[in-house]
Amino acid sequence: MPAFAAALAEGLSGESVTLVRLPLGWDGASLPFRHPLDYLGYDGGAGIGSGPGMLVGAALALEGSGRIPVAVLGDGDTMMGISAFWSAARYSIPLIAVVCNNRSYFNDEVHQEKVARMRGRPVENKGVGQEIREPDIDFAAIARAQGMAAIGPVGSGAEMVGALRQAVSLYREGASVLIDVRVEPAYAEAMSKGMTEDGG
Repeated sequence: MPAFAAALAEGLSGESVTLVRLPLGWDGASLPFRHPLDYLGYDGGAGIGSGPGMLVGAALALEGSGRIPVAVLGDGDTMMGISAFWSAARYSIPLIAVVCNNRSYFNDEVHQEKVARMRGRPVENKGVGQEIREPDIDFAAIARAQGMAAIGPVGSGAEMVGALRQAVSLYREGASVLIDVRVEPAYAEAMSKGMTEDGG
């Protein structure tokens, strides 16, 4: 996640961006926010699947503001709400969705690890029913199938920087764009510790 955050900052450097959403594993110290529209905040209700729709709605609200609507979405959230992107393509709503694709419903993996420790069960089973792999989901292909521009899968920080710059260029041409970025499953250290320890 630190490498992902650094690549995001570099790829969007110099742009006026509104981050509509950030994933659960995000370290709040990764990017400074200096304006009320730099970050819109989380959904407030822990509604998985709301991210894509929130991005489309925010993109409509930001139209004409000079700000680029960008959301960093989890892969599970995207899978559950990806049909919202058809609306973006259908009604020509420019936006940039960056799928932080760790190939897991990782929030649940973290919870299952905590429960396994509390109950003396094997922690290595935490991914059962939570991993989204074999086959991996090709979010770029799904986005293209709905009429979006799509980039990826992207596997390194350097590739991500280039993909973000390409996405900004496509956005300026009026496209709704999705970037599929492959990352390792991880949370910010403080959050992960609080979620997996008995007192967290």
